[in-house]
Amino acid sequence: MTGPEHFLRAEQLAEEAHNRLGKGDEQATAAVWAAIAQVHATLAVAAAIEAGSGSRPRPELPAPDIGPLLPDPRPRGPGLPPWT
Repeated sequence: MTGPEHFLRAEQLAEEAHNRLGKGDEQATAAVWAAIAQVHATLAVAAAIEAGSGSRPRPELPAPDIGPLLPDPRPRGPGLPPWT
C-alpha cells in the first residue's frame, strides 16, 4: 500500500470504530478497529517521511574530534606497584 492508501484505510477504520462505540458488546470490537486504524495511520506517516527524505542528500557528519590521550598516571619501573 502507498502512504495515501494507508491514510484512507486509517480513516475508514477509524470511522468503523466510531460507529461501534456505545453499542454494548461492540466496545471490544471498536477497540480493535481503532488499533488497526492507528497502525495504518502510522504507516501513512512513515511513508510520507520516507517520500520526503528521498529527494534530499544525507548530510555528511563530521568525525568526532578526540583529543590527545592523557599519559598513564602510574609510575613506570620494574615490578608491580604496592597498591596492586
